[in-house]
Amino acid sequence: MKSLVFALGLASLFVAVTAWAQEVVRTDTPVAGNDLVFEEVDGLLVIEAECFFAQSNSLKRAWHLTSAAHRPQVGRDIDEPHFADASGGAYIEVLPDTGNDPVGPVAGESISDKPGEMAVVAYRAHFTTPGRYHIWARAFGTDGDDNTLHFGLDGQWPTNSARMHTFGGKKWLWACRHRQHKGKIYLDIPNAGTHTITISMREDGCELDRFILTRDEQFTPPDSAGPPAKLKSGSLPNFGSTGQPGNDRSAAVTQTRTTVFQEREGLLVVEVESLGAADGWKTGSAAAGFKGNGYLEWTLPGQGRKAGEGLLTCSFQIRTPGDYQFLLRSRMPDPKNRPDTLDPDGNDTWLRFTGGTDVPGQAALGDGWKKIAILGHPANWTWNIHADSGPPHPLTPVCRAFPAGVFRLEFSGRSFGHALDRFVLRRYDSAPVKALTPAEEIALDQVPVSASE
Repeated sequence: MKSLVFALGLASLFVAVTAWAQEVVRTDTPVAGNDLVFEEVDGLLVIEAECFFAQSNSLKRAWHLTSAAHRPQVGRDIDEPHFADASGGAYIEVLPDTGNDPVGPVAGESISDKPGEMAVVAYRAHFTTPGRYHIWARAFGTDGDDNTLHFGLDGQWPTNSARMHTFGGKKWLWACRHRQHKGKIYLDIPNAGTHTITISMREDGCELDRFILTRDEQFTPPDSAGPPAKLKSGSLPNFGSTGQPGNDRSAAVTQTRTTVFQEREGLLVVEVESLGAADGWKTGSAAAGFKGNGYLEWTLPGQGRKAGEGLLTCSFQIRTPGDYQFLLRSRMPDPKNRPDTLDPDGNDTWLRFTGGTDVPGQAALGDGWKKIAILGHPANWTWNIHADSGPPHPLTPVCRAFPAGVFRLEFSGRSFGHALDRFVLRRYDSAPVKALTPAEEIALDQVPVSASE
């Protein structure tokens, strides 16, 4: 009898574990919260394709999430994953992919000329400015049988947004053209407010990273992932781009949640490389003296690139309200360059806070991007970072006031070679520090990183 009970117990455990495993490995279910609403600003809307809030008509084919921790196991896929070059380290793909079989595409299975018929994902977006918006998609085409899709709006599928034809080339590329007449495709937004944008499959194997709606008919697509997405509400999942894909199902669960670093006793410490190396950044270890597992170095050429490229995002929770000083441990590639100025090459990055307010009497950061810079020519890693507004380059602390709550900061690449190691938000009572002493820098080097939840 005991043996029977034991056997039944094992059987129950097997069923429970099997059900749990099946739930974890699913990659076709939404990872974005129901409150996630993207926002159009000045005639531009940017949406991350993996952040759909619903999927329907997915019995035969579905859009599947792919990232470092999400590897779809749903049948044939003719190529390797491409999350390393995708915005945010994640994208979606219609699977299984059988459209390039010798028998050719099969209508209603591997191809659908009817918009809205198969594999439909949906996104919420808030528009301030109604009108005509041209659609640009960043897609990856391996061959000629996986590079078309349909767009819709509020349950309708206009002919002017159907049969988008993306490029092949076996790399992420932007496109805005109809498959047949090659003209631009577009959606007409009838009024201000929140609308639902939908995408449906035309060919299986289609891979989509993100898409842009713009009122600018002459819009020139970016060379890389493009500008950051703006949010009306909610937050983007943090997939990262580090780690090896595999069968670690616990990782597959945790990666669908946004990592939130925790401030304790007025101090938040984060290793920048833990945010993942977005487009334009590379993980480095050659510059001696870094902390943690390495650092991130900006690799795109130029000394004043526009904000929005190579987005690094960090969510954090403040439990101790107050005024905080932001400090960044970074270095420039050649500290001896341009010795005649306090603003040498390779010394700056863009920074933006979502939430919090400016501190009276300190540099105004606002809600947009702010250039932060090493001033002078320190030979190695330095914690001294300033909100640089230009000549004569005064020492200007970077400060932000926070109530209790969850907030976000973002980095965007600006100057070639600038390397970021770790950053600190430190609460102060009277005044921020304009320049740290060597002893204070060493003390910050040794502070342990903050826990995350």
